[in-house]
Amino acid sequence: MKRTARAIYLVLALLMLLCGMAVYPLFRGPNLLLWSVVPKPAFWEMLRMPYPKGGIAAVLAGSGPDLLWFLSGILLLRFIWFYRIKTQRAYVLCFYGIGFIFEMSQLSDKVPGTFDLMDLFFMGMGASIEALLHKIFVKRRWERKR
Repeated sequence: MKRTARAIYLVLALLMLLCGMAVYPLFRGPNLLLWSVVPKPAFWEMLRMPYPKGGIAAVLAGSGPDLLWFLSGILLLRFIWFYRIKTQRAYVLCFYGIGFIFEMSQLSDKVPGTFDLMDLFFMGMGASIEALLHKIFVKRRWERKR
């Protein structure tokens, strides 16, 4: 059972990463910071899907990738240190801190990107969702088997 749960963590981590990456070509505009570093692919504009500007769609397109990437990172850390609970907890807490510091550092002109409170909110929401799911599906199941 533990092996299956561990494999599920890896699959979910990769799925969340791919979904977070897919938001950019599908919903975000062509003026991304990324294109100042690498050339924009020719097919970029063909992939974009129209969605209403403003409202929840704009919030999800703007902060959704942060939630998905953050969730992906937590799931990956839980996968890597699946059998070492204390180490896992330490790395996940460090990951929370790094994500928070990175977002806050965007207040400075020296760090590329735009600070957004919604990004922090969505990252926190992703961490909360993962913690709840971990508690329900992993911790409780292991505690019942003891």
